[in-house]
Amino acid sequence: MRMSAAAVAIALLTAVTAAEAAELTVKAEMKQVVEPASNVLFSVGGDADPANGPDAAKLPDARWKEARDAALKLKDVAAKLNDAGRAKAGPEWRGFVKDFADASSAALNAANAKDGAALSTAANALSDTCSACHAKFKPQVAD
Repeated sequence: MRMSAAAVAIALLTAVTAAEAAELTVKAEMKQVVEPASNVLFSVGGDADPANGPDAAKLPDARWKEARDAALKLKDVAAKLNDAGRAKAGPEWRGFVKDFADASSAALNAANAKDGAALSTAANALSDTCSACHAKFKPQVAD
């Protein structure tokens, strides 16, 4: 099957556009990747926390997989947040990114070990880090 020059050009332009779309802004990545992945960790962490009752130990394997997948997404985001064009100025940003990466790694380790208490602790650390970073770099504006 032969493709016309126009069809090849359209295919190439579409490929470039798709590749560019893969590079989200920090704001878009937070909304599209971090927020949903964090919510999974908060949910599974709460369900798995032994402080929430004896059923926490009975968490199905599928929920642990959800937590692992979410933690991996967060680790991937954290690994890019200090890249040129993405990082905010000053040492505070780097500190928040380190804390974000550490909490994501702790969540991954906890999910792999099926350790509900550790997952809950990691999810709480992640929440604290997000709140502190947002207070500094994403001030809320009253409507």
